[in-house]
Amino acid sequence: MSLSRGCTVASRRWLFRLLLLIGAIPAKEWVVPGESHCLATDAPREIGSRVQLLVDDWLIASRPGLERVLQPARKAEGGLPIRVWQRRADGTRLPLLASVYASPLYDAQRRVFRLWSRVFPGLPEGTALEGSAVHRHMRYGYSESVDGVNFDFVQELQGLQSNGDYNSVVTLDAHEPDPAHRYKIGYDGAQPGETNGACLAHSADGIHWTPYNGGKPVTGRAADFTNCLVWDDAAGVYRLFTRTDYGTGGGPGEIRGMRMMVNRDVKARPTDWQTVHEWQFDQQGPEEHHRRQIYTMTDWMHHGIHFGLFSVYEWPNDFREGRETDHQKRHERDVLNYYIATSRDAVHWDLQWIQRGMPFVERGGDGAWDKDLILPANWIVTRDDGHWVYYGGANERHGTAGLFQPKRSWGIGLARLPRDRFVSLQAGAEPAELQTRPLVFHGDRLVLNGVTEAGGDIRVEMQDTAGRVLPGHALADCAPLAGDHLAHTVHWKSGADVRRWQGEVVRLRIVVRQAQLFSLQFLPRD
Repeated sequence: MSLSRGCTVASRRWLFRLLLLIGAIPAKEWVVPGESHCLATDAPREIGSRVQLLVDDWLIASRPGLERVLQPARKAEGGLPIRVWQRRADGTRLPLLASVYASPLYDAQRRVFRLWSRVFPGLPEGTALEGSAVHRHMRYGYSESVDGVNFDFVQELQGLQSNGDYNSVVTLDAHEPDPAHRYKIGYDGAQPGETNGACLAHSADGIHWTPYNGGKPVTGRAADFTNCLVWDDAAGVYRLFTRTDYGTGGGPGEIRGMRMMVNRDVKARPTDWQTVHEWQFDQQGPEEHHRRQIYTMTDWMHHGIHFGLFSVYEWPNDFREGRETDHQKRHERDVLNYYIATSRDAVHWDLQWIQRGMPFVERGGDGAWDKDLILPANWIVTRDDGHWVYYGGANERHGTAGLFQPKRSWGIGLARLPRDRFVSLQAGAEPAELQTRPLVFHGDRLVLNGVTEAGGDIRVEMQDTAGRVLPGHALADCAPLAGDHLAHTVHWKSGADVRRWQGEVVRLRIVVRQAQLFSLQFLPRD
């Protein structure tokens, strides 16, 4: 089905939903209501005042000489785990072991970091347990912190059951008007005799929970995953990401994949999930599962981009490096790595960093607490001028029941990234040029996020759709961006004001030399 180029994004989205309701579009086409699939490739991009991350070519017509470069997050706190504390009755504090699966959020009103995670009451910090023995000590826990590093345990979550894994993804649903359903959680609550599928629950405070569907799973197998429930405002649907099996139900023959499902009203119809996409890593052929498998994934949305936070199981069940627990040597097989992928519709993912073996957060070196396993926290926290990237780590490999189960200890680590600097477009000494597609903006000034090397610069020219320079906004008129700027306002000889062209279709020509460009944004007057 094609949608008219002449209508706006909003009207196309409205038309799509109408056709869906009357059955003119099959449910599997629920993947297309986002902006990237409602616009033809040559139609103007309606960007408004939203930050445009240059993680893909959605806004870009051409970029010869510019290389897309991943910017790994840098570990904080000297690479050591964050600390979670439990208070005794006398007020003194004891360390409490915590690990992923973890959902961090920042409450700007209260100025506190909030953390839902696995906790291990009574288990001494640094204890190494073998395989499933660790599950006997797990609980669902909630903690808070002022500095994001030292967390005070508040209490265990109430109203939830677990099948033993204590996997959870907590989301604060800004779309939900009912306070009792403000918080939602995906978790592994299937009981004996039930299919090991994802369960969902809701809460008014994030601590006291009421399950949907009477506590029974709302999907089929499997739930040993980050069962990620998110509201996609652009598409007008809830999305649920969970696990799909492609091999046996467990053990050495296990092949892990995932599926994405949609539901328009979780509260009224919590089991009404329609599968849109079911997949595994197979870009390199049907045997790629021997090289890598999807272990966990959550969908963190930022500036209209879906960021897939992936834990990838690499060389699964490959124990050629030894079948003895070794807390000193960093292993390279049967390990978990943290990668990011991006998408405009939550279906078609750019997996280049995974395929190229370029993690977003690196595992530690020999002897490190996080040398063999790293799993992303469920969300990235954005605060002030940076991102707080929490992750779980362990000091031994994954292991497989019946083959080898090493003893390992867990923790939660923290890495940081400057605001919106996930991926850059980078040029060397030879100037390189980016030409945008036609776009429509709302704002008074153009702001760039970029950094230059010594002698480097970034300049911008504004053009009409035919490529003619807009008066006073030629490349030669532009004052260069030089240095390190998260929000550099572009100035021309005539000034920075570009409001005369807001609502019109324009193009940008950006020339980059010995520099990296991360994002652009048109901002309205303060």
